[in-house]
Amino acid sequence: MTKQQKETLHGKEKRYKMTEDHTESKPVIQFHVPPELEYVYRDIFNVYAGPGDVIIEFGNHHRAMPEHASISNRIVMSVGNAYLLVQTLQQALQQAQAALQHSFKKQKEE
Repeated sequence: MTKQQKETLHGKEKRYKMTEDHTESKPVIQFHVPPELEYVYRDIFNVYAGPGDVIIEFGNHHRAMPEHASISNRIVMSVGNAYLLVQTLQQALQQAQAALQHSFKKQKEE
């Protein structure tokens, strides 16, 4: 992981709190991320959506047994927060893709 990626993950990016009517407001939450927070790699996930909450499980494939996986983390969130997660993830991926395309274009021009 690059230094820039770590800085982004350590709260340097904008974070927004949604108001009751789900309109974007000014940043109001300050996140504390301890420097010793562990980075973990997960290559498999399951998603279960119910009427009141969404469960996301993360895990890894077994290298010795390719058709097996172990779940290591389980996250439960409200349906509203799950939609917010999807929107935020989509926006972050679009921005990363745009930056990558800009970088490739700049390299071609050099």
